[in-house]
Amino acid sequence: MDEKPGDLDSERVRAARFGELPARIHPTTTVETVATTSPRDRPEAAGSEEQRQILLAGG
Repeated sequence: MDEKPGDLDSERVRAARFGELPARIHPTTTVETVATTSPRDRPEAAGSEEQRQILLAGG
């Protein structure tokens, strides 16, 4: 591909303004991650079974 003198100037200006690009990353060197949270433990039941039955029996 033949480059024109104007193309070289614009490349120099772009390189001076933005710097160099980082090296390319190959797809085989990347790892996909998934954010997860662990389930919370259920708290202990409040009161005894007898107290729950009395409270829930209504009346």
